[in-house]
Amino acid sequence: MDRHGAQLWVLLGGLLVGPPAVACPDCPTARVVRTSVLGDDFWTYLVTAVVPFLLIGALSALLYRIGLPPREVATPRDGEEPGART
Repeated sequence: MDRHGAQLWVLLGGLLVGPPAVACPDCPTARVVRTSVLGDDFWTYLVTAVVPFLLIGALSALLYRIGLPPREVATPRDGEEPGART
């Protein structure tokens, strides 16, 4: 895609997304939504959503930090074929 085609897509995307983003923040519907989202239980919901990611991240970092010992890979001895048994 050439540069002008990309600019056209960006312009069209901006025109589609722009008007809803500039909507009135003080209209009655916005006030109702804001009070329902940022109500009394906001911090409870936020902690409930964030804590699992923090725990998984901390556990992953701990396991990465501890590391696992390298596994011993069975390699054929010199002069032997991989499928041959003695």
